[in-house]
Amino acid sequence: MSPRLSVVVPVHDVELHLTDCLKSLAEQTMTDLEVVMVDDGSTDDSAALAAAFAVRDGRFRLVSQENGGLGHARNTGVRNCDPGARHLAFVDGGDVLPPRAYELLVGALDETGSDIASGNVLRLRADGRLQQSPDLRRPMATTRLRTHISRDWDLAADRTACNKVFRRSFWDEHAFAFPVGALHEDIPVVLPAHFLARSVDVLKDPVCHRRDRAGSITTRRAVVRGVQDRVSHVLGVSAFLDEHRDAADKRRYEAHVLADDLWYFMEALPDGDEEYRRAFVTYANEFTDQVDPAVLDALPLRLRLMWHLVRERRTGELLDLLALDKAEPGAFAVRGVRRRSASYPVLTRPVPRSVLRVGARDLPLTARLLDAHWQGGKLHLKGYAYIRNLPAGPRTAEFRAGWLRAGRRHVVPLRLRTADEPEATARSRQSLHDYDRSGFETVVDPARLRTDPGGSPERLTWRPEIGIAGHGMLRRSELSTDEATAPPPVHRPDGD
Repeated sequence: MSPRLSVVVPVHDVELHLTDCLKSLAEQTMTDLEVVMVDDGSTDDSAALAAAFAVRDGRFRLVSQENGGLGHARNTGVRNCDPGARHLAFVDGGDVLPPRAYELLVGALDETGSDIASGNVLRLRADGRLQQSPDLRRPMATTRLRTHISRDWDLAADRTACNKVFRRSFWDEHAFAFPVGALHEDIPVVLPAHFLARSVDVLKDPVCHRRDRAGSITTRRAVVRGVQDRVSHVLGVSAFLDEHRDAADKRRYEAHVLADDLWYFMEALPDGDEEYRRAFVTYANEFTDQVDPAVLDALPLRLRLMWHLVRERRTGELLDLLALDKAEPGAFAVRGVRRRSASYPVLTRPVPRSVLRVGARDLPLTARLLDAHWQGGKLHLKGYAYIRNLPAGPRTAEFRAGWLRAGRRHVVPLRLRTADEPEATARSRQSLHDYDRSGFETVVDPARLRTDPGGSPERLTWRPEIGIAGHGMLRRSELSTDEATAPPPVHRPDGD
């Protein structure tokens, strides 16, 4: 009888970690599986370890071949799987799976009939710590069954094979195969699969512990072949979308590539040598040459400017801008009032005004609570607030207001008193603007929070909010408590 699930494990010089990987597969709570191990020309004892595992557990089989790379090994594994298995999965030889990984993934497919089930990934650090994979923090934040990338665009970041189970009939229908001899080989399979799937199940539960290994491509970025292959793959996905999806999907994907896939390599420019920098500019422009200009124009200011410098091959200014952005994230000066444009001290040559235009999202309200304490039966709040990248303080003709809000119906105004906050500028991580006069203090009288003084009190959660009107705009935001001291003790002013 055919197993329910086939698991392909490429094996190449992973003797230090292979036993942990295979043991985690043997201990899966979903036991009806086969594991096809593909020795891809290992030069260490990996093949011997795999062969010994196959002797101990009849569900494991070893296939050997000359070294051809990860994609080639995966393709070989698929060809050697039982064709009658209903599901297909891939695990790299250094990774470890939680015991219920396949029970959860296959269980979701059985429940929904979806073509792909995808779960969360944790990074397995060298010291044994597990940390959330940054790329999958948003895509895997919640469990969503029967979804699809066309309406759930966070899944554009879900481009690895190790956290998935594919329905085998779906895999065979589209004749998926990994590219041979290339890095980042998951992208040209996983992303088209996301679009071709009738539906996808997303699980917030971790289903793979992906090991960080010294020297792996996931721990090195400034590699010429890496950026070359990544550009080749994202171009392939763009061509696929051009053929199989509408123009809007292609534009959204290309915007994601510019903000994520290729930003990953742009961010590594300061660490790369001249060869890498030249390669990045060359291959990145190969991608941007075919991108709709409207996609570039719609990027956030910071990315729009960086990609403009790439397009014009102004590598020196781009490196200076990356350094500025790292030291002072998102900081710039503003010129003009009605038609605002950004000014960066690192730019040495003119940049079109359209590239430097400042929109509402570039001027967010920063509102921080620093201290909250009870005194005389009243709650005293202290913090600071300013519109980022614009001057702040009483001399700027700003109007500030504060209030407590409980849902849509209940709002209680607060009287704000302007105060100095000497640390505000330092906390802002920028040096272009002085925010030390952006502080405020206010007092909350609990008696004002009773919505029905004559009856039983209504249970409400009140949230402090700040609004600033000035500079020809209005901004409002809840108070963040990221920088606050310890919360005050519970205080019941009237005993209820």
